[in-house]
Amino acid sequence: MNIMIKKIFFTVILLVFVSPIVCSKHIDSKELYANESDNIVGKKFTLSSKILAEDRDIQIFLPESYHSSEQRYPVLYMLDGQRLFTLGVSLSQSFRSTVKMSPEFIVVGINNKYPDRFSNFVKAEFLEFIDQELIASIDQNYRTTEERILFGWEFGGAFAIESLISKPTLFSGHIAASPYPIDETWFAKQNRIEQLESIFKTDLKSYLYVAVSEGEGSVLVGTEKLNTLLEEKAPESLRWIYRVLPGEEHLSTPHASLFQGLKNYFYGYKVFQISGLEQFQKAGGLNNFYAYNKIRAQRFGFDEKPEAWSMFTIVRNAIRADSFEQFELFMNEFKSSDLLTKINLSRSNLIAQYYLQYKQNNKAIGVFQIMATANPDNAKIQHELGKVYLSMNNKETAKVYYQKAVELAEKSKDKKLSEYQRDLNKISAG
Repeated sequence: MNIMIKKIFFTVILLVFVSPIVCSKHIDSKELYANESDNIVGKKFTLSSKILAEDRDIQIFLPESYHSSEQRYPVLYMLDGQRLFTLGVSLSQSFRSTVKMSPEFIVVGINNKYPDRFSNFVKAEFLEFIDQELIASIDQNYRTTEERILFGWEFGGAFAIESLISKPTLFSGHIAASPYPIDETWFAKQNRIEQLESIFKTDLKSYLYVAVSEGEGSVLVGTEKLNTLLEEKAPESLRWIYRVLPGEEHLSTPHASLFQGLKNYFYGYKVFQISGLEQFQKAGGLNNFYAYNKIRAQRFGFDEKPEAWSMFTIVRNAIRADSFEQFELFMNEFKSSDLLTKINLSRSNLIAQYYLQYKQNNKAIGVFQIMATANPDNAKIQHELGKVYLSMNNKETAKVYYQKAVELAEKSKDKKLSEYQRDLNKISAG
């Protein structure tokens, strides 16, 4: 009991006398923000429009490589740039992170002001301004390609569809989030769905992505009519997607729509990979895999030969599904592509261990030998080869590999040296 009282006493002393000392260092806000600076996203300029008879604020964000290269870039035009420009910038960065989902692209935000925003999107002059003045200015002052994507939400989404109708070749892609109005005529003789149908007889080579949330009332009524038209009459030359987004609402559809719209627009850019064997088979299996790589090569200039990562994800998912039959099929399929010489040790080891799981010792040995040739100083590979030969009752060959593992481990000061030495001693004594 006395010991407990002493402990409590000393704890109180520490709290009373030490805590004020620790906490007494006041953080000076001036010191904290001494190096504060503005966080600027892109640049902004004013374009004097003769067509609209007004000045328009425009925002622009250039790719990271823009000033260190001579290449040209696609352009994403964002309607309602005053609220959505940074969304486009964010995705331009996300799409170029670890997994490259698109080429780098320029982002242009077309700012609007209330209440003129609504009237702008039903005026023919606004599209003429974008075509003749804005795009002309961007193309003249920046290194751009002819590949342009237009994104709009709500009234801006309907305007994106309007641009496809009025100037089908101005943009190569149109992304419309919660587009409204598209089935009403209070601003035109024909509604936009009727207008769109009238150009379906032409060779309409473009991309249209339309998305809406589940509870958007009259917006959803219009997009469902549009979806019916697209299903029944859209020409094959028009690549289109319609999505009703679960869990979203009117104010959130721009975010989900732009991500999915860009992802599908740049279909074929990302290195092929799968997340499940069943999904892979449903999508068409190896035939779909080779077709994807062909699209990737034709549209973006990549090599049509399968990349090592793509082939490995297919093999890996056969392992995860524990389908040795499919695993064997894929390994034979990719044999001519030298898959095992192009992947790292951990991935090669996964394949070797799966062969061992199904008692395919000779095939596992083949994998380990390829690994050993590429990594002649790796003690672990030699040790693994020794273990396989020992499991086959070939003690002489196992001993050779165990000896090699010890020698390499001594040179590299491998942490597993003692384990390798123990196995060598054990087989030598036997």
